[in-house]
Amino acid sequence: MNAAEKAELEHLRRKLSRLSGQSGARAGTASGVVSSGVIAVPESVASLFPKRGLPRGSVAAVSGASVVPMSIIAEASRTGATVALVGLPRLNLAAAVEMGADLSRIAVVAEPGADRLEVAGVLLDGMDLVVLGFEDRLGPTGSSVAPARARVLGSRARKQSSTLLVLGDWPGTATRVQGRVREYRHLPVRRSGYGRIGGFRVEVQVSAPGARPVSDVFDLVVPGLGEEGVMRLVRPTMPKAGSGAEHGARVPAALAVAN
Repeated sequence: MNAAEKAELEHLRRKLSRLSGQSGARAGTASGVVSSGVIAVPESVASLFPKRGLPRGSVAAVSGASVVPMSIIAEASRTGATVALVGLPRLNLAAAVEMGADLSRIAVVAEPGADRLEVAGVLLDGMDLVVLGFEDRLGPTGSSVAPARARVLGSRARKQSSTLLVLGDWPGTATRVQGRVREYRHLPVRRSGYGRIGGFRVEVQVSAPGARPVSDVFDLVVPGLGEEGVMRLVRPTMPKAGSGAEHGARVPAALAVAN
């Protein structure tokens, strides 16, 4: 590690200390952050997880539609957890904010240098959730992780009761989450495949040790005109018979574009 990278790590440690101090002052009152022993995930998808969230002291890998990790980042920070994003310069934080993310609880290390695993390890010492990606501003780096280093980071997460969420593959991952876009919606509402893209439906599958994989489908929606709330994943609502919705006359909520 060169001098510049060491200086960056020292800067991260100082920032981490400040964020951890803020977290200690507020996290005890945040819903589910301390008492449940899990990092919160959106309520709509919580039933897919064996403990209704990401267990502290564990590693999980997520792949597919980016709305899935964005929704987890948003819910974790919204409920009081501190979150670090490492090596994800193209992640759409604006969409995370629209989903309710608290940016004051999120630290971003867009360019972690030659050893992003070392940076992630430092952040696991004090952050509740560390989200690790393997890309630069041009796209995926194609990097892979040796099983030995994966075990070291997994042990560090267990020791610190923090959670590592990896965007991509990871050796020996305890939990795997995958999002697949199943259907795009178009505006004006006519039939699938025609009109301007107005949102999509995503299938989320969770595979955990000792449990059968479970999945469900969700729509990404935004509040309608005059409604309160944030962009969110919801289970699709079935149209009532004779309402005309099945023919595209009306949809229950606006669908957001973020995948």
